[in-house]
Amino acid sequence: MDYARTEFVANFDSEQEGSTISESGSCDSYGRRGPSFADEHGLMELLEGDKAYDLIYRNCKSGLGDQCQLLSILRNGFRGVGSRAKLKAFQVFQEAVELKHGGESKVKYGWCAVAKTELKSILDYGFSEPRNDGSHGRGLYLSPDNALLECLKDSAPESEDGTRFLLLSRVILGKSEIVPRGSTQSCPTSQEFDSGVDDLASPSKYIVWSTHMNTHVLPEFLVCIKAPFNFNRIRSPKRLTSPWMAFPVLIKALSKFLSPPQILIIQKHYKDQQNMRISRSELIQRVRSITGDKLLVHIIKAFGHKAQQ
Repeated sequence: MDYARTEFVANFDSEQEGSTISESGSCDSYGRRGPSFADEHGLMELLEGDKAYDLIYRNCKSGLGDQCQLLSILRNGFRGVGSRAKLKAFQVFQEAVELKHGGESKVKYGWCAVAKTELKSILDYGFSEPRNDGSHGRGLYLSPDNALLECLKDSAPESEDGTRFLLLSRVILGKSEIVPRGSTQSCPTSQEFDSGVDDLASPSKYIVWSTHMNTHVLPEFLVCIKAPFNFNRIRSPKRLTSPWMAFPVLIKALSKFLSPPQILIIQKHYKDQQNMRISRSELIQRVRSITGDKLLVHIIKAFGHKAQQ
């Protein structure tokens, strides 16, 4: 497997034990005599300069702007027997989905808002019940990593200062099927599918059925954010109606204009972004440097609307 997850696990034993959260940006504080929030939940605080911290921080700032304050980013340490078993189970199911679909498991990152009181239970034992608003069937809903704003609006402030807790998890999507609005679906329609989405080209919801939510979802990071109390009532910006293309479609269109070596480089950059080695903005800049803005704009205008039909 070529995912950053394996790199993180390999580095766990070499990291310092007893990570604490700074007073200036903490999710909680127990004082010097008691356990830290991170220790109590089996988490490790990430600091500025850490590759994962910097990627998540840029993603959060890009999605939220100055509306919210990012307090802390913590990583699941997988220190307990149960959490390590969940990690192994996730790897086994990822391999199973890869075998099922000829080597493609389609692992993405997804956001899910959680309450502080349920956080430890989720990290230790997994999700106890589906979490959704009922709009697209019954299951565990997660927002794609570039849709943090929508996930945050589903959260509730945990304290007077407006602190909220968001899990960033790896999600095995495999082959997804469209689940229409108003559906009462609670499982895949056939063995062919592994998950659901509200839109295949540009999903705003990943739907993981209750039978899969503790094998296909691996909580990896906890992000603590301070948001205004009226944040949930702030309207989302309207979706752009100008032409756009999903990256796999764009790469296919670019293959008609660029050389095979250039396409291989773009595919590598896209894979790096999917595995959170680079941010989405960095991916866009790298593609622009290869294609040039003129060709890129031409392709999006010429093929963008067709890709949505």
